[in-house]
Amino acid sequence: MRLTIMASEDKTDTYEETVTRTTSEPPTEVTVREERVVTTSSSDELRATAPEEEESVSVKAKEAGRSLKDLVYSLGRKTKEVTEEKARELKAQSVDVGATTDARDIQHLGDDVEKLITVFEDAMTEIRKEPYGEQEKLLVGYKKLLEEQINVINARVAMAKRLKPGA
Repeated sequence: MRLTIMASEDKTDTYEETVTRTTSEPPTEVTVREERVVTTSSSDELRATAPEEEESVSVKAKEAGRSLKDLVYSLGRKTKEVTEEKARELKAQSVDVGATTDARDIQHLGDDVEKLITVFEDAMTEIRKEPYGEQEKLLVGYKKLLEEQINVINARVAMAKRLKPGA
């Protein structure tokens, strides 16, 4: 910030203020320049020129404030867009990786998968042959059985991870 006050022989004072702010982008520069000329020869002239100049300075300050505010908003919007794009990319990558991993894990089971699917389909077919009231009870029981089997599988996975060499 540079402040300069000059006095001349005709008793005119000049006030000049220059503010320069440079953001992270080198070409973007905001400059506010204010000059006041005060003549001490007549008090009527002082009253006449001061409000006009104050309004001019006020308008310039408001414009500078608006341009700075617009710059901040535009940077915020750009940052939000970039963040959302990166999030979408990461999400797409994780979905692809998850599906590929699941398919590979299922393939490792090999022929056992077909046996499991056959047993499940046979059980569902037998349950459908019963009356609706009985189907409800059988399906609830079958669901509980499957949930318990999932718990056993989870426990076995945890144990395998702990017993794995190097873990």
